Order: sequence, then structure tokens, then C-alpha cells
Amino acid sequence: MGILNGLFGRESATGHKTEAGAEDSPGWEAITEACERIYPDQVAPFHVSTLVPSFLSDDDSDDPLDGISVYRAAQPRPHWHYVTYGLTDLYGEQGDSGDGVSGYGFELTFRLADDEVLKAKEPPTWPVSLLQNLARYVFRTGNGFAPNHHIDANGPISLEEETTQTALGFIEDPDLGSIGTPSGSVQFVQLVGLTAEDLDDVNNWDAEKFFALLTGSRPKGITELRGVSLRADPEIAARIAEGRKKDGSQMGQVFIDVLRIASEGGMPMLTIGARVAGVLGERLNSRLPHGREFLLHSPDAELLFLPGGHTRIQLGDKEATLTLDPADLSRLAATLRARAGQYMAPDGVIWNVERTEITDSDGNVIETIG
Repeated sequence: MGILNGLFGRESATGHKTEAGAEDSPGWEAITEACERIYPDQVAPFHVSTLVPSFLSDDDSDDPLDGISVYRAAQPRPHWHYVTYGLTDLYGEQGDSGDGVSGYGFELTFRLADDEVLKAKEPPTWPVSLLQNLARYVFRTGNGFAPNHHIDANGPISLEEETTQTALGFIEDPDLGSIGTPSGSVQFVQLVGLTAEDLDDVNNWDAEKFFALLTGSRPKGITELRGVSLRADPEIAARIAEGRKKDGSQMGQVFIDVLRIASEGGMPMLTIGARVAGVLGERLNSRLPHGREFLLHSPDAELLFLPGGHTRIQLGDKEATLTLDPADLSRLAATLRARAGQYMAPDGVIWNVERTEITDSDGNVIETIG
């Protein structure tokens, strides 16, 4: 993974370790200076650096981040503050890229609550693995993270400690914000832990409004591993319920693993996984009644749902459009279940639901749905 305190680095002018051989690292220095403005008394924080910097390796299995610094923070409650180095251009100017941003345009941060932070000898290291895994996803797919994004972790965000947090949201880091560097702008995007109930709310409402409530309730978006959902507060629960009913969902598409489009005996057959089937009705009810479309997208096919006065389906080889009137939308939502089998709804459309296997980062099955 990495080595605490950068044993294979050299001292930078600001007290951090930069990677061996990187004599010119203006992007690195810009991140460090931003952190030291927040923590002027911590010029030598805990630092995890990789043995082989990402710019020297073509192996996707290596840790993509060049380093992660960890600061002690006392306010608004004691916590560790993790800051990444490596998703932006650390070692030189981009030149005429024209986009005005450095690298992917962001670095990740994470704040972990710990009442013993001022006494502890060193921070927990599991967030380092979490941040490296997220960075690995970015490097592999080219997809970045930004405020108001959210993802399902398919299990606890930490395998080392007991936690209620099974998903992640993203906000702008309230202290670091955005900075300019010689290579372009950098935004610091902070992870926040979410419960399964929180994820359901953010999926079926307006993400920006949800995260505004979250940061109002949890100053600086500090993650508490055993934290409860926002709905644990009756006043916030009422505001979320009212917002979901009034605004509907702003999430217009979902990327899924299993989606196939075919015809059986002249009847359309749509194949999806049990996990998606279990939540599809709720997703559609948060979009279509508000006049908004909803798209399921997989590597193999696309299924577009549209609101309309008459139900009909149009099939292509790898795409389909299903228009649903209010009655058939209700029928579909009431019919589909997170259980393998075949379902008919609306009349004339066969839904083939397959079991879904949830795996960890090593490919081990940790849950089967359906």
C-alpha cells in the first residue's frame, strides 16, 4: 500500500516528502501550501507515500496516488483530515491543454471523527485504502468525482471497524475549497459517509439539497463510522420527505451491470438484476410523475423510460424506449421485486430478473440478492 511518513522521499521546502527524483513539483507544493494555511502548526503531518510514483508506472495494480497527508483537527469536533496528492498534475505544467484544470481537476479529502485524535500516535490507515481505490477507479475509467456525486460502496466503507456507513457522498471540502496552481485549477472534493437510508434519499431527491442538509447537520461533513442517517432527526426527516414529494429526483440515469433487450415469442423481454429490480419502481416514481425521463445504461444496452398518456414500447437491437402512463407505472412499481424470476408488467412486456452477486474489491461474493 504505502509507507507512513514517506520513507522513500525527500524533504520539500514546506516540510512534506515529495517523491524521489521529482525535483520540480509545483502542483505538490500548491496542495501543501493550501493545507498549511489551514494547519499552520502542522508542517510535518503524517504522510503515506507510494514506493513507485504513478507517473513512473504503467501498472494499473499500483497505488495511483503519489501520497496522502493526514492532519489532526480539533474543530468542530476532533477528527483526522486526509488529503490526496496524485489526481492532479504534481510535477509540471500541462502546457496548452486549454481546459484550465490540473490533471483530473480535483484531489480527494476525507474527515474521520476520532475523539482521541489529539492523543493518538498515528491515524487509522484504512481510509488510505479507500482513497486509493477511488483514485484507481478514476485512473481506470477516466470518470471523476465532483460535489453532489454519490456512490454505493456495496458494503461497509471500512472492513476494519464497525460502521453504519455503506455509501459515499461528495462535497467541496469546506476549508480547502479550490486553488489555482501552475498547471491549472484544483478543487478539493471531500468524501462523506452515508447510510443506506441516506443513499436512498439522495437517489430519490435533489442531491444538492440533500448535501446542504447534511453539512448543516454535520459541520464540515465529518464522517462518524457509527453515525445514524439524517432521518434520525424528525425535523430533517420531515424536510426530506417533503422535498422528495415536491421535487422528485434529479438523478436521470443509472449505470448497471446487467441489462439485455430481446424478444421471446414475439413479446419484449427486458433482463435486469435483482438488485436493480428492487429499487426500479421507486426510481421511476421519483422521475416520471414529475415529467422527467429515466435511463438504465449497461455495457450491453440502454433502456429509456418516458412519461406519457399511453403505454408503449419501442425495441431496437441494443436499446429500448418504454413509455408508461400513470396506471402502468404504478403496476410496474408494484410488480417488480428483488427476487429472481419472470414478471409481466405492463401487459405484453416480460421482465426477466436475475440474481445479483455483490463482490468485494478482491472479487469475493459478499452478498447474493434474489
